[in-house]
Amino acid sequence: MDDIETNNIIQKIFNENKIQDLKDFIKKRSCLNTSGQYLTYLFYLLQSSGVFLTSIGNAYKRDMLIWSGVGASSLASFIYIVINSNSKINSQLLNNVKQIYEGNYIDEGGIDAMTEKKNNASTPTIASLGKKSTTEI
Repeated sequence: MDDIETNNIIQKIFNENKIQDLKDFIKKRSCLNTSGQYLTYLFYLLQSSGVFLTSIGNAYKRDMLIWSGVGASSLASFIYIVINSNSKINSQLLNNVKQIYEGNYIDEGGIDAMTEKKNNASTPTIASLGKKSTTEI
């Protein structure tokens, strides 16, 4: 196998990786968009019911209704945090899709996973994803 064949094989592997990443990013964006819509509806429902329950509880001096309203509003606030977090993830995924389209995409996950083994001169090893230890080949 000569250098040209080797380079072609390497380029093919990188292109397949980019295509797989693109499919994954689009699939994740679709899921985040769908769940974001449902979470937004749930947020507004809980926020409105929290205000309503707190108001009714104050009007009739019912502590249980007041605290139920406060709980619903707190849960709505938590859902709002999740919505914002998902929005940031979604924008990062969109940025990755744009970079793949423009040809500027670099898979940063693989850079952290590669480590060099100190006692064996030039043999790179791939760190296991869940752990920081290296595996021998």
